[in-house]
Amino acid sequence: MMSGIRKKRAFYNIEDLRTAKKILMLIDGYRRLNIEDFAWADKEVKEGKMGLKFSKDWKEIRATMLKFAREAGSQKHLLNLAALQQILIQVGLVISAITTLLATLSMVAFLFHFEWAELVPKILSYAFIPLAIGIMIMLIGPPLISRKISSELEKFFARKKNLVINADLKLKDAAQKIIDSISEAIRNDKLKIKKEKDCELGLFNTDYDGIKIVKKPSIFRKYYIVIPEACLKKY
Repeated sequence: MMSGIRKKRAFYNIEDLRTAKKILMLIDGYRRLNIEDFAWADKEVKEGKMGLKFSKDWKEIRATMLKFAREAGSQKHLLNLAALQQILIQVGLVISAITTLLATLSMVAFLFHFEWAELVPKILSYAFIPLAIGIMIMLIGPPLISRKISSELEKFFARKKNLVINADLKLKDAAQKIIDSISEAIRNDKLKIKKEKDCELGLFNTDYDGIKIVKKPSIFRKYYIVIPEACLKKY
């Protein structure tokens, strides 16, 4: 029955597969209350990368996501958690850069026998513990905060069931239409795809038609990797 419905739909004329993948993941993520800014999507839709029909549907899609974002934004403690998460990520990047620099200096010093090479082990011994703690915080902190934010959002939106149910139906339908459009473009060779891996999509939900799961979420990846069935048949 679902396949019959999809045949009657007017597919989106997707011009850029990369953009389609990102917007699909954005819309799908909002179904899991993965709230994020979508100004970049506005820009790419305006540039026509998703086709004219999608640009018209996008107005309703973004309005639905905007409701979610505004409701989430009303929870100040969640905004503080999100800010802390970004700080930890930035600190982690700095620590990673310092660690890489020290490792590089130590290798260069010993390879070229610089006089100051003997100082490197001493520097590393002092820096090891702070760097190790920093790396642990970088790896564990942001994912834990992300889970905390998701948990708090779920509790908050549980009190607004009508909003969530109606929005979920609209967003799921929008995501399904993008998947169907990608599949249709693959079948008709409208997208440049060299191998099966080029078809991979990132999704938080898997209750869509016409996809196959190839990778499940992991510690460092919160989403599934799926492939449209049309791609499996073609490649």
